[in-house]
Order: sequence, then structure tokens, then C-alpha cells
Amino acid sequence: MLRITLHDSARELRIKLEGKLSGPWVEELRQCWRTASSTTGGRITSLDLSDVDFVDADGQSLLSEMHQCGVRLEAATPLIRALVEEGLGRPGCATVEEQPAGSPDVPLFRDRSGNR
Repeated sequence: MLRITLHDSARELRIKLEGKLSGPWVEELRQCWRTASSTTGGRITSLDLSDVDFVDADGQSLLSEMHQCGVRLEAATPLIRALVEEGLGRPGCATVEEQPAGSPDVPLFRDRSGNR
């Protein structure tokens, strides 16, 4: 089960996830993200993964797609960070500050205060 909560403000669209990003919930998140992002008008979109406890392969692919489209991934646990880094083809030992050559100018993870 996955809970998806959208927080829309003048500055950003924040998508908060709670639970497992797997199975049919991956497509549900994709649909929510695409629908909501059609109204962002250039605002920041961030994805709060702090309460996610599992991500399957399809979920990893979606997170990679979202990151490539400029979505900021935030406050993941070490386990979820490692899964996301693996899905993005990044080495597991890299710090969250590192940006491989050719990656978007969006940091992979940000903490809740908005700092890298």
C-alpha cells in the first residue's frame, strides 16, 4: 500500500509518499505526478521519500524517470537511498552530493530543510 499526498504551494509541488512503492502503486504515482506536474508552471517539484520502506524495480525506474525530468528526491532512508542510486546507475558508495558527468543539475537528494 502507498499513500500519496500532494502539497501544492506557490513555490513548489511536493509529493509525499508513505509505504511501499511497488506493483500497481507505481503506475498510480506516475499518473498523479504527470497530472499534477501539468499545472506546476515551472515551479519546483519534489518527492519526499522519507516514509517509504520499499521500492521495487518498476518503482526504481519511475524514480529515475522523475529525477531525469527535474524532480528533487528528498530525505530517503539509507536503504531507499541505496535502491534509488542503484536504479539511477550511480555507485552505492557515492555521497549524496556527487553528480556524475552528464547528470541533470538537480541534486539526487535534499534534506527536509532544502539543503543538499
